Amino acid sequence: MEVLLSILKNPYFIQGFGFLGTALVIIGMQSKIYGRVAGCKIANEFISGIHYLLLGKYDGMIVNFTSCITNPIYWYRIKKGKSTLPFQIAFGTLFVGIVIWQWNGWISIFVLIAKVLSSIALGINNTKVIRIFNLIGTSCWLLYNIFVGSIPGIVTDILLLVSLISAIIRIDILKK
Repeated sequence: MEVLLSILKNPYFIQGFGFLGTALVIIGMQSKIYGRVAGCKIANEFISGIHYLLLGKYDGMIVNFTSCITNPIYWYRIKKGKSTLPFQIAFGTLFVGIVIWQWNGWISIFVLIAKVLSSIALGINNTKVIRIFNLIGTSCWLLYNIFVGSIPGIVTDILLLVSLISAIIRIDILKK
């Protein structure tokens, strides 16, 4: 048991474990199948939740674990062609409550903005708006990850920002 605890407290293990989530995001974003993309995102958020737990950052942990529940609901409702608006409101409110409950100082504001925006974005059927919301949300996660020292989070956020900016330029601005 002592060996397991020393591994779980090892900073190299903690950072390395977080990179599993980075790998899942990259794999998921390369898929053409919505279910695989959503599944990889949910798995990434679960791994990220554990990563933040090991870092002792409970605000990041709990919102990621909560997303493992909320994202499949969006997935199901969109798949069935049903409205997501009540869930956008409910989940946005839920994330406000979670961040207040797990307040970690002013840095928690970045978690709050990121999760509320992603909660709204997941229910919108306009890819341009989704990209803009995700650009702001990913920027907030980047600032949070820099502050809490999550190297995998920083790498993931930089990769996502580059991808989002290139998509906004290519698809939304140049219309290609």
